[in-house]
Amino acid sequence: MVASFRFYNSWPKMMNLNTCNMCRNCSGFRRHGKVGISGLPYSSASSTAPLSSHLRSNPTTTRISSPSVAYASVDDALASFNGMLHMSPRPSIVKFGQLLSFLLKINAPKAAFFVSQRMESAGIPHNLHTLGLQPNVVIFTTLIHGLCKDGKVVEAVKLVDKIRILGCQPNIFTYNSVINGLCRAGQTNVGLELLKKMESLGCQPDVASYNTVIDRFCKDGLVSKALDVFSRMKDKKIPPNTVTYSCLIYGLCIASQRNEALMLLNEMVEENMTLDAVTFNILVDACCKEGNVLEAKVITKMMIQSGLLPDTITCNSLMDGYCLRNELGKAKKLFDIMVNAGCEPSVCSYNIMINGYCNNRMMDEAERLLNDMLEKDLAPDTVTYNTLMNGLCLVGRLKDAQELLEKMCSRGVYPDAVTFGSLLAGLCRLGHLDTALTVFEEMGSRRVKCDVVVYSILIDGLWKAGRVKGAKEMFSRLCDDEGLQPDTHCYNIEIVGLCSHGFVDEAFDLFRKMEGSSCPPDGISYNVLIHGFLRHKDPLEAVELIREMVSKGFSADATTMKLLIESIPDNQLDHPLLRKLLSDSDDEQSGDGSL
Repeated sequence: MVASFRFYNSWPKMMNLNTCNMCRNCSGFRRHGKVGISGLPYSSASSTAPLSSHLRSNPTTTRISSPSVAYASVDDALASFNGMLHMSPRPSIVKFGQLLSFLLKINAPKAAFFVSQRMESAGIPHNLHTLGLQPNVVIFTTLIHGLCKDGKVVEAVKLVDKIRILGCQPNIFTYNSVINGLCRAGQTNVGLELLKKMESLGCQPDVASYNTVIDRFCKDGLVSKALDVFSRMKDKKIPPNTVTYSCLIYGLCIASQRNEALMLLNEMVEENMTLDAVTFNILVDACCKEGNVLEAKVITKMMIQSGLLPDTITCNSLMDGYCLRNELGKAKKLFDIMVNAGCEPSVCSYNIMINGYCNNRMMDEAERLLNDMLEKDLAPDTVTYNTLMNGLCLVGRLKDAQELLEKMCSRGVYPDAVTFGSLLAGLCRLGHLDTALTVFEEMGSRRVKCDVVVYSILIDGLWKAGRVKGAKEMFSRLCDDEGLQPDTHCYNIEIVGLCSHGFVDEAFDLFRKMEGSSCPPDGISYNVLIHGFLRHKDPLEAVELIREMVSKGFSADATTMKLLIESIPDNQLDHPLLRKLLSDSDDEQSGDGSL
């Protein structure tokens, strides 16, 4: 019940911050000279925290659940509150305060906010003093933690500075909640600034403070910044723990700096740190994604020597690595070992094997695994069905693919744009355009939002089938679809279609439109358009386009240059522009073999 309540921003009213007798440590606000967590003095005209000036507004609200603990429970407390509201006469305000105090002590701030808001709407005036609540760091930290988890980090920052004005000193848990909230809100740099200022605010950062910032930088791909924070952490004599290293190893792996990640693992061993399966699995997965299964097996051996058994995640990574190397036999052997060793394969395990079989057009084996999942009451997910759908379409089993779509829906698994994209690609590839268009229209009735990939598949299919009007209309429909716009690949498909059917001027206009959009032309765009010019317009205009292309760092491919020479009449081969272009081409080919 509590999870459905909105986290109302009613606490400032409940605090009634204009009342100086709220806290025994507060002798008036004394705003002049008070310093906020941003390290800047307050203005007498505003109680807003200076740090908030560094924040971007975050309208997103994340709903969280409050724990159910003995009162008997949060729900019981709320049921009791509902009964109190309907009593006549109502209980004293202190009774309401005791209920709020319980909710705050068990870390249920969302429920506490709900109660406060309902009291206000019921005409029960209240603040901390009238409720009989003594403000302390535990109550405030609980509220700040709740605000941060609910995405209201700006309000949390303001509240931290307000409680400092009231003489209540935030502790490490208070600041760590705010840092975590800032990092989750995408404002890690502000979180780092707060971490740096904690000492001057009378609170020493701990390993959790640093880990939060390091983790966020790593997940955002800013591993160099994470390593800077790591160095600062060491300089401050705060020993990193396993979580610190795991975050950094993950960040280095996704940045393709696997050697540096292995160095950190060795550093952990040298420091006699406790190694966990998470750390090893990160490295195993990184090696396998690069196709280096041998190194992944070495790390798995280290894992076993450290007293840790490989788990399902380890095996999934290894199987994925084998499949990437097209070593399906080894992947299947490992899959069978998992079953026999009692390490139950997950849905992800099955998806990896099914994908491996589908990529090799071994559909009987893939379908056998699907049936195995169903027999074991292991529910296939959308990825499972999408993989099978793509495989069936690749081998031309379109009827089976359409039947799979219906089975998928009947089993309560909802198709997405990827599902329909695979089916549409198969239909277009085999020339079933009318069926593809019917399926495309069905997406709306199934409440599946089309994406650029789906549109691109249909536009390409229509052009290749010579259905010019349909292709143009589908491209226009994409441009008019709210929230969507063509990407570079889609523009190139349209330019190819237009040029191949003689609409070179339209293709050129579209090409120039790309330059003013968020999808500028790439090398393919230029080469395709140049081909169109060479076939349907003055070849010397194509020469100008080639020079523009080269000036922007793109290369004319061999086919373009061959077509250029074939298209120029013999009496124009001595044209100065053409001579210069061919001369540049010869120089580049002698230098690096490419244009």
